Amino acid sequence: MDNLVQQDKKAMRWRGWILAFILLIALGLRLWGIRFGLPYIYHFDEHFYIATALKLGAGIIHNTPYAPTGYSNILFGEYTIYYFLGKALGLFSSTELYEAAYHSDPTNFYLLARVTTAVFGSLTVFILYKWAKATTNWIVGLMAAAILAVSFLHMRDSHYAVPDIATTFFVALAALVAAAAVRQNSPRYLYLASLAAGYAFASKWTALPIIAIIWWASVCVNRQQRPDKALKLISRIAIWAGFLFFIGFALGAPQILINPTLYLQEASGQYGSGQSGGFDRWQVDVLPGWLFYGKTLLYGFGLVPLALSLVGIGRRVFMAVAHKDRQSVLLLIFPLLYYLLMGSTYHYFARYSLPLFPFLAFFAAEMIYVIVDRLADQRPGRRWGWILVALLVTTLAQPVVASLRHNHLLTQQDTRTEALGWIEANISEGAKLAVDWETHVPPLSTADKAMPNSQKAYDVAIIGGSGLAEHSIDWYREQGFDYLIATSFIYNIPLVKQERNTARNAFYASLDRELELVYLIQPTDDGTEPDFIFDEIYGPAISLWQRERPGPTLKIYRLNQ
Repeated sequence: MDNLVQQDKKAMRWRGWILAFILLIALGLRLWGIRFGLPYIYHFDEHFYIATALKLGAGIIHNTPYAPTGYSNILFGEYTIYYFLGKALGLFSSTELYEAAYHSDPTNFYLLARVTTAVFGSLTVFILYKWAKATTNWIVGLMAAAILAVSFLHMRDSHYAVPDIATTFFVALAALVAAAAVRQNSPRYLYLASLAAGYAFASKWTALPIIAIIWWASVCVNRQQRPDKALKLISRIAIWAGFLFFIGFALGAPQILINPTLYLQEASGQYGSGQSGGFDRWQVDVLPGWLFYGKTLLYGFGLVPLALSLVGIGRRVFMAVAHKDRQSVLLLIFPLLYYLLMGSTYHYFARYSLPLFPFLAFFAAEMIYVIVDRLADQRPGRRWGWILVALLVTTLAQPVVASLRHNHLLTQQDTRTEALGWIEANISEGAKLAVDWETHVPPLSTADKAMPNSQKAYDVAIIGGSGLAEHSIDWYREQGFDYLIATSFIYNIPLVKQERNTARNAFYASLDRELELVYLIQPTDDGTEPDFIFDEIYGPAISLWQRERPGPTLKIYRLNQ
């Protein structure tokens, strides 16, 4: 194995081609199916960040829900370029027409944002290669890049116009440059890492533990520059690193600095909004946070790569404790603190686990190399390179298959789009319809809001809350509703309060008994309900092999007057 690493000059060209192939696979997986749903918007959270970017162009600095703005500000820059290019090409002659183009068909705006996320996801693969190569060797670098390139949850969420993948990129970038600072005893690299870490925090509040990497790197650099002094926990270098962290944050989130109260209140409310296993009214999971995120990594990262990464973490913990290895501490400090922080909350989202993925991919790749290297030492002369490849293929098998299946599903027509076609073909214009929630039901046009390609407008009431169960069937009759539209993306989510959950389930069961079911569409062909977890509302997650198309089960009932 050492000989394979030593063949640096001969293998350089092949390494470049292999890395290029991995990056091409990473980008291809993240772009395949990226038009899902469009021109309709089926990811509930995307519009928050896109609206923030567009409203900034209209002079609206603060836009609910007052989330960190690093990602939206990147989109604002891209939308500005898109506007001026469109104006030069005659697509928009004014900002009014630019806004009208968005409202008539937001496809280009969402595609630009989603492609931005896909590029950030692919760049993270490259960052991980550079980081793992510098920390261990080029073989580990290529394997780590390959593992992250096909990691299911990282790949899936790289399709979405939300900040988690971009945040993961800036976390990985900060870790890469901080590791270089420790390795080369360079305050300059440390300060660059601080800027990247500040921007990561500006993109997502949950990235705050990245401060630990910056602090540890500053301690190590200060000690190497002044070996005659005691190990200082706070130093001039650390103060400068903290200042540049603030600068990076300010570059990504100037809105927060202008009026921090709004954003701090929102952050505090989000952190404290959870109950046991859920938030607001929804029971996302009954498990404690550490187990919830462990389960998320099991399907999102893969059984074999997760097992390898856990062993790799144990190995690095031993190196940090027994050998006082500073790079091991740097590798461990963020993922351990981050996992402890996220596990201590009850605000559960699978995407919150994404900043762990570059670290886990590194640990898994390093463990593959260590296993094969030790076997090679015991039994030299065999072609251990091929055994390493076989072990890597085994590691990649589950995430590759899941990623391919997911992207195939994204290319199929969503159940909500199919239901929209049925409604416009069979329900008279102007009919009064009640729906559970927006986004999770067919995108119907109303008198106030026209949807792209729509032929009819309806009188639509979005009930919200816990869905249609907020009112009785008699109430809907009294209000003159003609149809009720129920979605499994609402009635399948348990409620935190058990008594309300029981009453809600009873209401939905009563719809089948008391009303006429005029239309039913399911994401399966055999009539079964696919496995469901909360994250399925964003896109297929654990139901990949049960589904034939994305989207919820939709039931349309006619009220008998």
